[in-house]
Amino acid sequence: MAKGALAIGVGAALLLGGGGTLAVWNDSETTAAGQIASGELQLNPVVGGEGKWTNALGTVVDLDPTNAVADYRVVPGDVLTYTQKLDVRLAGDLMTAKLTMSTPSYTQGGFKSTDVTIEQPSIANAKGTVLPTTVLTEADSGIVTVSAKFTFNDLKDQGQSSMNAAAAFKAVTFKLDQQAPLTK
Repeated sequence: MAKGALAIGVGAALLLGGGGTLAVWNDSETTAAGQIASGELQLNPVVGGEGKWTNALGTVVDLDPTNAVADYRVVPGDVLTYTQKLDVRLAGDLMTAKLTMSTPSYTQGGFKSTDVTIEQPSIANAKGTVLPTTVLTEADSGIVTVSAKFTFNDLKDQGQSSMNAAAAFKAVTFKLDQQAPLTK
C-alpha cells in the first residue's frame, strides 16, 4: 500500500510539474497584415489666378499697394470684393480639412468703423456652388474660389463721414487644416 501511494504521489507530481498531459494548450498562426499609404493635403494659389478686387458693378479694380492710394475711390454703397482661386488637394479615406481665410482687414486711415462692413469669407467649388461649410472632403479637391466683401455703408445719417479717407488693405492668409477623424 505504501508503494502504491508513493507511485500515485510521484505520478501526480510529474503531471502537475509539466512532465505530463496537464499542460495548457496554445497555438499560433502568421497572416499577411496588408499595406497602407498616407494621404495628401495641399493648398496652392492657382497659377494665373492671383487674387483680384472687383467693385459693386463687377469691374476689376487695381488696388496694387505699389500704386498711388487714389487708384480707386469708394463711395457710400460701393462693395469691394476680394476673390482668390486656390487649388485644394485632399486624399485620404477619412480626410476632412477646414479651409479658412483670414478676414481681410485694413488700416483705418480715416474710415469710421461704422461706415464699413466686412463679411465673413465664403468658399465656392469649381462649379460655382457656395459650400455650406468650410470643412472639405476628398470630393471637394480641385479649384475653389474664396471671396470676402467690404461694403461701404450707405447710411441715412452718414453725412460726410469717411469722406477723403484712405486705407491700406493688409495681407490675406489662407489655411487648410486637416480635421481629426471622428471615432466611435
